[in-house]
Amino acid sequence: MATTYRFAPFHRLDRRAVLICFAIIAAVLVAGFTYDMTVRETWNPLGYPWYVHVHALTFAGWIALFLAQIGLVRAGQVARHRRLGRLALIFLPLMAFFGPATAIWVKTARVHIADHSLAFAGTQFTNVLGCIVLLAAGLLLRRDAPTHKRLMLMGTIAITEPGFSRLIYDPMAAWLGESPVAYYFDTYVGTLCLMLAVGAYDLATRRRLHPAY
Repeated sequence: MATTYRFAPFHRLDRRAVLICFAIIAAVLVAGFTYDMTVRETWNPLGYPWYVHVHALTFAGWIALFLAQIGLVRAGQVARHRRLGRLALIFLPLMAFFGPATAIWVKTARVHIADHSLAFAGTQFTNVLGCIVLLAAGLLLRRDAPTHKRLMLMGTIAITEPGFSRLIYDPMAAWLGESPVAYYFDTYVGTLCLMLAVGAYDLATRRRLHPAY
């Protein structure tokens, strides 16, 4: 795409922007799940099946890998970045399996879930689908650095919904009421804002959107 589209591949603010975006992703996920676990602990002692723990470790592992990859690029160790990136071939199948599988198992076991609706399960499937499609495309286009970087970033943003929802869903739902449109907005407003920020950054620094967007 970069060879057929006039787009500056690098900008002096790129590395800082990616780091800031990652910091927001990590902060939202940590804050969201910490708040959620604290609230649930007040209901009754927490105790999750093994597959929930594997699910958590898999997605947390992806966030850790993403941070390591950012650090390697910032340190100029591109060769190590590429070698470590092969771990994505392990993480993506695990995420693709344990994301939907955990959603099904948790609904069946009714483990600490107040909302058993189909809409909530659909949200979990959508998160994983969006994440895997974008990340897989990023891996396939890894030789095109600007495209690869944007797809990997947006693929990781796609899994921020659980963090945002745990922080803002209830007050948003109380404000907007109950409807399919309101549910979508309440659930994805945080993720959508981060996605829009990626496009806004390109417009601010290049005056155009990258085709990956």
